[in-house]
Amino acid sequence: MASQEKVTQVSRKLSNKIFQNCNQEARHLLPGCYFYVGLQIQIKFFSTYSEFLKEDIEYWDWIIYDGFGQVILKTGVGDTRDEAVALAQVWTVEFLQGKVPFSIVPGDQNA
Repeated sequence: MASQEKVTQVSRKLSNKIFQNCNQEARHLLPGCYFYVGLQIQIKFFSTYSEFLKEDIEYWDWIIYDGFGQVILKTGVGDTRDEAVALAQVWTVEFLQGKVPFSIVPGDQNA
């Protein structure tokens, strides 16, 4: 198995290449995702009822995939859609600049 550092380097290089080639982007875009500087971002709304609070709780998941939509690089949660988008985009830029630690998110890679 490849080291996490090698996977990170490859992901960054692929993301940069995809960002430079818009035609290639369209072929690999997952449903519900959009491209942002070479990576794919998906924002999902969730609502659940809290028995403790006796009310619905709403939140927004953000998922960042590699440029080909094959590997989940990072996930997170925002209280609003705008917050989720902002958090995902900030992480994406920092990832491509090598400023954030990286590990592959375990689990189903195309959930």
